Amino acid sequence: MKIAISTISITAQVTETIRKAIVKGEYEPGEKLSESALSKHYGVSRTPVREALKQLEREGLVEISPRVGTRVTKPTEKELNELFTVKESLEGLAAGLLAERQDQVKIAKIEQSVINMEKAVEENDHDLYVTSNSIFHETILEGADNSKLSYLLELLLNQMPYQRYVYLSIEVPERLHQSLQEHKNVLAALKSGDPLKAEEAMKAHVKASGLQLKKGIAQKLLKG
Repeated sequence: MKIAISTISITAQVTETIRKAIVKGEYEPGEKLSESALSKHYGVSRTPVREALKQLEREGLVEISPRVGTRVTKPTEKELNELFTVKESLEGLAAGLLAERQDQVKIAKIEQSVINMEKAVEENDHDLYVTSNSIFHETILEGADNSKLSYLLELLLNQMPYQRYVYLSIEVPERLHQSLQEHKNVLAALKSGDPLKAEEAMKAHVKASGLQLKKGIAQKLLKG
């Protein structure tokens, strides 16, 4: 039997693993990351962990301070505002491009994700909602078919544990129902084939998400 040998370096693997853990919110904003603890946890030496943390610092995910150590970046309210402002523009552009291209396979996948969101709301299943939400946004970006846009948005989202933000935001009273309606509005605009309408619907959704973050959950992330 052949054994699959990974061609990816240990450092790259460790970097990707820690990156995903931060993005998914497994490590809290402001949480201290110990090189020795991480090396033990991942079963590697401290060298790849140290290099991984340096790379993640360049990406804005961690902060390394002399004599203090490494901590997960804790965004300020200003940084959150900036992130959501840029996200609003980029995702609005993606929705407009897909509406213009009318990729029916992608639009059908987006419609199914909205159906799954409806089921999640009915059953109060937050895991299903977050998963469906991710598929919704990822598929719109794929449907835009613009590699530069994809690169920029991925770089942006890697600077915040976005899935964790979604979980926290839908805990705000009535946000789950409001969010569902916003997704339905985006879907309707995509199906209409009107790029401007789709762009505006997506921008309105992202803006509303950002406002809910600040109103309902920013205190949890920014306290201290």
